[in-house]
Amino acid sequence: MVRVLIGVAAAAFLLLAYAAYPYVTIWQLNQAVNEKDASALEALVDWDSVGEGLSADLVGLFGQPDPESADPMDELEENLIGIFADFMIDPLVAFYTTPDGFAHLLSTQAILEDPGAVPEEEPGGDTWYDHISFAFFTGPATFHVAVRSPEESNDGASEAASMVLEFRLQSFRWQLTRVNLPLDDLAA
Repeated sequence: MVRVLIGVAAAAFLLLAYAAYPYVTIWQLNQAVNEKDASALEALVDWDSVGEGLSADLVGLFGQPDPESADPMDELEENLIGIFADFMIDPLVAFYTTPDGFAHLLSTQAILEDPGAVPEEEPGGDTWYDHISFAFFTGPATFHVAVRSPEESNDGASEAASMVLEFRLQSFRWQLTRVNLPLDDLAA
């Protein structure tokens, strides 16, 4: 009987630790972003995956031509999007996959036209962590965190689009693998 109780207690402890682990990771990410701790961010963020997702979102934001269309203007449009990606999107993604750029992206949810013009943040202000509206498992190895825009949080808007952070359990640790920006707000 004692072995059964010990087994149940151990299983309950493991289940509780598993359920709490992504929340601890979110807190660690907030600390690393606030302190701009590059080594901690390296462990918490899968930069390649986040960069690929941001690049795909930004290319998608500007629209893709219909691949089945025989219109020569569509081919021109596709070439222009490729050139635009090389000159604008790639440098933006490179900036936002650095600790400073990532901190700015999380705190403002805004894509800057000129990443070199990042305004200085006021000390003691709200962080992205203060605007979390939802954080829960979406699968056994996936966890989503919805973060309202700071402006929307202050206005009390509840139906506004949120940035969604996707975490995955990889090699027994939770890592941020995708940042889904509210693209409808960016395109407006």
